[in-house]
Amino acid sequence: MKNSFILIILLFSLNNYSQDYVRTIIGDSVNKSTKLKSDRFRSMWDGKIKGEKYDSPDFSSGEVNGDVLLLRYNLYNDEFESKKTINGSTHFVERTLSKVVIYKTNKHFFLPYYYRGGKNFNVGYLSLIKELDSIRLYRKDEVKFQPATFSPTTIEIGFPPRFIKRKLFFIQKKEATPIQIGKRKMIKLIESLSLDIELK
Repeated sequence: MKNSFILIILLFSLNNYSQDYVRTIIGDSVNKSTKLKSDRFRSMWDGKIKGEKYDSPDFSSGEVNGDVLLLRYNLYNDEFESKKTINGSTHFVERTLSKVVIYKTNKHFFLPYYYRGGKNFNVGYLSLIKELDSIRLYRKDEVKFQPATFSPTTIEIGFPPRFIKRKLFFIQKKEATPIQIGKRKMIKLIESLSLDIELK
């Protein structure tokens, strides 16, 4: 009887020890895996957002309704920042339909417009490409923020947070609201009108 009692106690203690041992191994494995993922993410992203939200980080000479100013274009917020002198304080150009901004030799108009399909409405700066009798052609430089995507394995690709630039094109017929068209359609339209324009 004593022997069986001792045997039961011994088996019970061995069972507890083996469970603790397995838990420790699993815990260490999870901690190592988490640290590995964390190290991989840190090496992929140095704490900075990749890309640039400005057309150019430096201020350039430009005009707002004829007033000569130093300007830079924040593509992400779709607004112009201005200074009177290089060491002067920064102000935002008022976003109104009456403002015409000349920046890097391009005229920027603050206008309402539709994205492709005429469904999504927005208001922002459009850069004039060409003005004809019945139509105006515009370009819009836009920046979208893409959050970080983490790769759960080393095979999959993860990306740091980043600003992604894209160019959109719009057409305005007479006084109608400008509407987005694809780059191919814009190129065909330019060719059909025999215009000497290179889309950058």
